Amino acid sequence: MSSYAITGASKGIGREFVRQLAADTANTVLAIVRDPESPYISELASSHHNVHVIKGDVTDPKSILEAASAAAAITGGKLDVLIHNSNAVDMATMSFNPTEFPFDAQAVRAMFDPPLSTGIYGSLWTTNAFLPLIEKGTQKKIVHISSAMADLDLINKTGVSYAVAYSVAKAGMNVQVAKYAAELGPRGIKVLALSPGWVDTWEGEKPSQVLEAEKVMLKQFQAAEPELKGQIPPEESVRKCLQVIERLDAETSGLLLSHNGDKERWL
Repeated sequence: MSSYAITGASKGIGREFVRQLAADTANTVLAIVRDPESPYISELASSHHNVHVIKGDVTDPKSILEAASAAAAITGGKLDVLIHNSNAVDMATMSFNPTEFPFDAQAVRAMFDPPLSTGIYGSLWTTNAFLPLIEKGTQKKIVHISSAMADLDLINKTGVSYAVAYSVAKAGMNVQVAKYAAELGPRGIKVLALSPGWVDTWEGEKPSQVLEAEKVMLKQFQAAEPELKGQIPPEESVRKCLQVIERLDAETSGLLLSHNGDKERWL
């Protein structure tokens, strides 16, 4: 039996991690969410007795410490795999190129705050809060969901100049993962930054501007991967991510890998 904790589990990739892991009734799956009453996760939990929904906000140190304490009460104080999936962005400025950022300190900080709060501060607090449980687990794995948008080679190949704050935060997360791997490796703990691919997590019908943006992105991404046809569904992304997590060992600890388990097929 294995135990897993997933942050940002109320929708999208996070919820799909919960769904696929819960399919094995021997697993104990802890869904860490800001709102335990969210229908997206509460409905899933109601149909899977091995899913436990825990209130926890990764941007609030007190909240995530309380979540780790609640998790310990369920698992007997141990955890095999922590998946830090939480993410937030300022959608209004995602399309900005670097030269479009205003000479306004407060405005720029507001653009950077959502991804930094979840990807840097949140990943730090979450890792530290759950670390005592991981140390007592069997697999001893910590996975941070990152992005190929933080890979320098991909940026240069595709010419993707937007999503600045998001990409910078994910790049910082990757460095933080490497630092954790360096520190925790001697204790048998493996830490990984994992890109889930270009995933379609949109709920409901997409607005025309979103569809147009995806066409532009597809053309750019094809400069790196000519055979790319479009986004992949969460089911495929998570299935492949779980395979990478299963193979995670001391050799790959500290790296940024794609959902395909390499550093080439990002999308």
